[in-house]
Amino acid sequence: MKNISQLEKGFTYIEAILYVAILSVMLSALIPFTWSIIEGGTQSATQQEVSSNARFISERIKYEIRNATGINTGGGNTDCAIASKVISLINSTGSLNPTVITYDAPNTRVTIKQGTTGPLATPMPLNSSDVKITSFSCSNNTSGSLTKNISFSFQVNQAYTGTRADFKSTMTVQSSAEVRSN
Repeated sequence: MKNISQLEKGFTYIEAILYVAILSVMLSALIPFTWSIIEGGTQSATQQEVSSNARFISERIKYEIRNATGINTGGGNTDCAIASKVISLINSTGSLNPTVITYDAPNTRVTIKQGTTGPLATPMPLNSSDVKITSFSCSNNTSGSLTKNISFSFQVNQAYTGTRADFKSTMTVQSSAEVRSN
């Protein structure tokens, strides 16, 4: 004959409903929380991409300005060469002269080319294809022969064209640099 404790080894119907209800409540709280963490990671990665591109472009422009020996002003124009979208710098290294930083509006990128011949004479983008430059302007703030200073400003946006907000990020950069060879 079987013992009573051996007969009561299964779940009752009410216990099964209770366990399912507890599990449902836990999952309904856990799934949105997990989804929020995933979206936060996506948004953070998007912001990092925009920020790192903006920082790289800004630092590269400042580096080129600081290491130039002068500014090409396009025949006496007070703006940076052509229509305030191009920075043209005189470089002491002949093969790198001129160094030209250009805003390529149709392709939403900032490019750099150095010299007129050789591999560096081909415009190379400074931003990745994951971001687009939506505006760029520069100004030659040269004060007589005392200082040769260029200020610039640009806006970097994530290249994503969809509607999800966690894939969108924008950053505006304003800076200036002075030619060190004054």
